[in-house]
Amino acid sequence: MDNWLAQPQLTGNWFGARDALAGWGITPSVRYATDMQANVLGGQRRGKAYAGDFAVDVSVNMEKLAGLRGLTVGVSGDWGSGTNLSSDINNIFNVGQVFEGSAVRLSNLYLQQSLLDGRLDVKAGRFATGTDFLTPPADVSLVNEALNPILNAAQKNVPGVMAPPNTTWAGRVSARPSGSLSLSAGAFYSDPALNQLTANGTEFGISGSAGYFVIGEVAYRLNSETGDTGLPGRYRAGGYYDSNEYISLINPGRRQTGNYGLFLLGEQMVYREGGPGSARGLSLFGALIYAPQERINPMPWFASAGASYRGLVPGRDNDTAVFALYYGGFSRDLPGQTYELVLEWTYAIALTRWLTIQPDVQYVINPGGRSSVGNAVVVGAQLAVEF
Repeated sequence: MDNWLAQPQLTGNWFGARDALAGWGITPSVRYATDMQANVLGGQRRGKAYAGDFAVDVSVNMEKLAGLRGLTVGVSGDWGSGTNLSSDINNIFNVGQVFEGSAVRLSNLYLQQSLLDGRLDVKAGRFATGTDFLTPPADVSLVNEALNPILNAAQKNVPGVMAPPNTTWAGRVSARPSGSLSLSAGAFYSDPALNQLTANGTEFGISGSAGYFVIGEVAYRLNSETGDTGLPGRYRAGGYYDSNEYISLINPGRRQTGNYGLFLLGEQMVYREGGPGSARGLSLFGALIYAPQERINPMPWFASAGASYRGLVPGRDNDTAVFALYYGGFSRDLPGQTYELVLEWTYAIALTRWLTIQPDVQYVINPGGRSSVGNAVVVGAQLAVEF
């Protein structure tokens, strides 16, 4: 029993099959996550919802399998189910990030090549912007969708931006001049007409009416090198541009080509329990997106801040307690909408290496930016299993 609880996956080694596959360079991952939530106060109406997501990922190390040094192949699929509680609340930042519609979809399908001893990395195929850019703080699990799996405000302004499990044709290059500094740039096919809740991932065609999305990022890591004893941190800054046509929020007859935004992200451990290298302690994180063209961007301002503590409860070194707030400021060209503010308290309980249960409470202020909709209280839990 103890061995079963200590193993990394619920189903174990598959009677030796995992080890055999690993010897060939093939690493499978099978995961299931669910959000079970209820809106117990406020919102447009009270409600409850279940959302589930079953994902299968396969990573193939082509150096082991075929002698192709530094090359990796990634393939994954996804099955989403359930309903979206935010439809009852009528708010912008989905309170359950697991909800991805009710669809079976092909997700990742890409080649990734590592060069120059890992200092240069190139990726091409089908993957999401949110896999490599605008990602949430490391080692922080959040139930609300505002930061997870991508800074959601970017999608509110640029509908063609993809977040996992949805993917699109893309290319990304990342360079690491030093152990602390990295530079990344990506180009993505951007189709604002694609419904990401019903897409099945086989929309391989390229529409002449769709555009492209490009993004660049500079990242700096503090105390990330082997032997560093200081408190670790990561800071990112960048910008994006989308080439599609946008309609004025106040005048539907007025259109313009192109949209852009800037972003800053930071995370920093400020207190550590134990010696150098310990993951236990208090970390702070924050994010900011500014999309200057208010006449076409529904949410020109987004800001988030929070704190996480790993090992807050004695004897629970792998549990993480998190508090976060998310602020979305609406365009002045949207009458009656001002801002939405969400406060989230959550505690991820690592019962085993393969099972996490996460009680969660959220308080949604001004749902949808409208003071006429009552502030909402959402309670629930997220469950994640690694098979």
